Amino acid sequence: MIYVQKMYFIKLKKKGWALGGFTFIEAIMVIVILGILVVVANPRFEIFYDLKRRSAAKKIISDIRYAQSLAVSQHDDYAVYFDIYDNSYRVYRVSDNTTAKDPFTRTDLVVDFDTENLYKGVDILSVDFDTTNILRFNWEGTPYDGNGDILNNTGMIVLRYKGKNLTVYVTPQTGRIAWQ
Repeated sequence: MIYVQKMYFIKLKKKGWALGGFTFIEAIMVIVILGILVVVANPRFEIFYDLKRRSAAKKIISDIRYAQSLAVSQHDDYAVYFDIYDNSYRVYRVSDNTTAKDPFTRTDLVVDFDTENLYKGVDILSVDFDTTNILRFNWEGTPYDGNGDILNNTGMIVLRYKGKNLTVYVTPQTGRIAWQ
């Protein structure tokens, strides 16, 4: 085996070919191929950005539904307070301002988009529940604004990540939630 490799090397050397490096054309071809891969792969990162926005919206939606279900099951008012300056929100019982417990972690249900890795970079751009930043549910599951008045207009939470927005809508009377 060694003898065959040695003979092959000798034959190549006699023809003037070098085995030690790349030619200029080979290097250019590698650069062109890498450029094509970058152009093809770059739009796919947009999918990951969209996933991050959607996962933040799904978390908000599930926590709003959880607050509504707590209000119905415990016959007490529960609310979700959105703080756009701290980029966070919390679910709490209105009667004594006690923060609700997360059903999975059993810790206080406070979500901070600046510190949680899954949502880091997602911003709560605006919140509007009849000009308040609180969505409240009575014991029947009916949505109210932060002043305790029944929700008259569709409530909105606007999230932004990497320059693109996603809006979560809460309908009056039913509390049905949609996103777009």
